[in-house]
Amino acid sequence: MVDTPQEIKEKRFGRVIPILLVLFGLIALGLVFRWGRPVKPVARLEWEGLQYLSPPDLLAYLGADSESPNIGEWKDWEKKLSNHPRIHKVRITRDPDGYLLIHIEEKVAEFVIHVGSSLYEVDESLEILSRDQVLNTHLIVVSGPFSVGEQKLEGRQIFDITKEMRYALSLYPALATRISELVAERDGNYTMYLKSPKPMKVFLGDKLELNVFRKLYASLAYMEAESIKAVSIDLRGEDAVYH
Repeated sequence: MVDTPQEIKEKRFGRVIPILLVLFGLIALGLVFRWGRPVKPVARLEWEGLQYLSPPDLLAYLGADSESPNIGEWKDWEKKLSNHPRIHKVRITRDPDGYLLIHIEEKVAEFVIHVGSSLYEVDESLEILSRDQVLNTHLIVVSGPFSVGEQKLEGRQIFDITKEMRYALSLYPALATRISELVAERDGNYTMYLKSPKPMKVFLGDKLELNVFRKLYASLAYMEAESIKAVSIDLRGEDAVYH
């Protein structure tokens, strides 16, 4: 007697159910074995996601001894680390094997702002991530008589400068590795200092706009193509002048 298609499906389904029950049973048994066993005391820390911060830095922020931290107080650490100016998100989980997994997502520093005698790492919103403790040494420095608030840089000038710099560097990313510092002078002019292909001073004039960065990019390309040796570039006129 030949089985009908419906009978074949029912037989196959009947064979699959025991297999699924066995798999679910094994998974449940594994979970019971892992989470039902006694939890070991926390004996070590494991860090994830750190880019510029280091475990000693964070333990010092927590007020813990970096050599032998009091791990028994770890339940308060997540809340404390969430208030760190350089940390965007933090998640701490305890593993039954006796260690803490601390996952950190750091905020991204965009520029170093030089005001007076202090250096401030700031993010895209000009929020201060550090003061006189620059960890990302590859950032462009922006110097000038800017206003520093309690938690961020304030004022229209620094906002416009960083906005224009951000846009220009998105169009000419090669400049990001060449520019060392941009200075907003008190007389309203802007001066730029390059670190590559060699140290050089650039006079930009009193307007910081995309056309200035376009001229700078073209001038550097021309210098390299023609092997021009200069210590400064004047971009204040229609044409670049090399000195």
